[in-house]
Amino acid sequence: MLLLVLMLVSFGAKAELSIDLNTHGQHKVEDNALWYKVPEFADSPDYQKLISAYQQSAFAESNLLGKRGGYVARIPLRSSLSERALWYVVVNANFIDKGIAYWVPDDASQRSVLAEFSQTNDEITPRLAHYQALALITEPKQSGELWVYLASDQFVYSTSIDILNEAQFYRKQLLLNLITVATVTMMLVLAALALIVYFRTGYAVTLACAGYIGLHGIGWAAAAGLVEDLWRNPLVNTAYGGILLFPFAIASASYFTRLLFACDDEAPRLSRVLKVFSYASVMLGLAIPFLAFYQAFIVSHLLAATWVPIMLFVGLYMLRLSDFRAKYYVLGSGLYAASLVFYIYSHVTDQATDLYPELVVLVALALDCLCILLSMSEWMRQKQVEFNRSYYQARVDPLTQVGNRFSFNEALKAAKAEVVVTFIDLDGMKTVNDQMGHDTGDRLLKESASLLSDHLGEKGQAFRTGGDEFILLVDPVNFASTEACCIYLQTLVEDVEGWLRENGWEQVGLSFGMASSFEATSISTCLSLADQRMYDHKRSKSCRRLGAVSK
Repeated sequence: MLLLVLMLVSFGAKAELSIDLNTHGQHKVEDNALWYKVPEFADSPDYQKLISAYQQSAFAESNLLGKRGGYVARIPLRSSLSERALWYVVVNANFIDKGIAYWVPDDASQRSVLAEFSQTNDEITPRLAHYQALALITEPKQSGELWVYLASDQFVYSTSIDILNEAQFYRKQLLLNLITVATVTMMLVLAALALIVYFRTGYAVTLACAGYIGLHGIGWAAAAGLVEDLWRNPLVNTAYGGILLFPFAIASASYFTRLLFACDDEAPRLSRVLKVFSYASVMLGLAIPFLAFYQAFIVSHLLAATWVPIMLFVGLYMLRLSDFRAKYYVLGSGLYAASLVFYIYSHVTDQATDLYPELVVLVALALDCLCILLSMSEWMRQKQVEFNRSYYQARVDPLTQVGNRFSFNEALKAAKAEVVVTFIDLDGMKTVNDQMGHDTGDRLLKESASLLSDHLGEKGQAFRTGGDEFILLVDPVNFASTEACCIYLQTLVEDVEGWLRENGWEQVGLSFGMASSFEATSISTCLSLADQRMYDHKRSKSCRRLGAVSK
């Protein structure tokens, strides 16, 4: 009897609150002298152990923010409803290693275990991203005591408890689960797209982008309990994965930023800072698994606090330089930085907020990932422009604007059927340069190339392969026969020569040689044959001129 009195006195001294479960359907038990420090049990404690530990606990913590170990709360409840009701008890805490709840009605000696819950064991509890939830059924006008035991390596928030009816809980569940799954899925899809682009292009910036987005997505999937839903392991709390992956995600972000803005060339000092920060983040990521979780938690938050100003500085610096990629980067990094500041703030203050810090970061991060992809697309577009420019410069003769020798070799390799090749040499080019100057000679080359290309049209291609040498490449499939193709080409060259002489280039002529792949055993033999015929034609014209002079 004396022991019973002492227990009642003890319970009465610690039970300063009582929750009336009514039709309002939403009740919050604030973390204000709610939790009592108890030993961290190796296994989930039974009711008697919990009672004993509670009785021996001297005082309640003002709140659990930053605390570690095992804690128990006793919450008297009474239902004002005249019917049986289903309630959901939501423990607003992340990273719970162990948890158990008991419901002890006043009008019955039978107590019940509501649930054993944690990130590693929530098979019988309702799925709720980031937090823990368990079901409680009350009989009409019933009162009793709710006992909740928690153990964690780090309580990152003031740990309050919500007791919700079905409608309120499903609303909260929908909000948390839908936004979490949608944003994580979005990040993983964007990371997969960036990875595909990397495999297709080999650009390191796309791999860094995939790492930045993908590691954040996987980390938040782990922290929200989604990984545990897919891969259940009672020995490993996968919710810690977000903290463990965070340094590598930041390292990827720093590396991506350096490559995105070409800092090695545009801002060498900034490049060195970002490179050192990337290496330091990787080293911290490798060291974190060997630290206690609360230490890893602090390191990750310090890393985030360091990255925020660096990220904003880089974006604003590049924006000041009118870098087109910075507009998306600044928008995304600004949102992400603001969410990180809010997230860190929520972990160092016990002030209550109606916003879910996890959802704020997830939404901001998803928008940041979109902005990152947009900035990378701008980077890719610039690379495409540079590639097209380089491709054009490497394959087009800058003077005559027709293909060069490299372009001719490519076209020859790409030819799928037989070809007819015509080698052309401008006669009298040296005389024009010596007597009229090289500018006039350049004008002659441009006019010759333009005439050959225009006359040929879509039937073939014209190339300048030397100083005054041109090659025509034609597919004979466009003609009735190879003989018809050769006649057409001969007429074309004679017409161009005639036009040049009629328009101020009387001393100029065109020597040409023609060969088809039907005549040769290989392309190289065909080219040699056309080249030889061109020189034979040049010699024959020289002989005719000498004969005319001698007469």
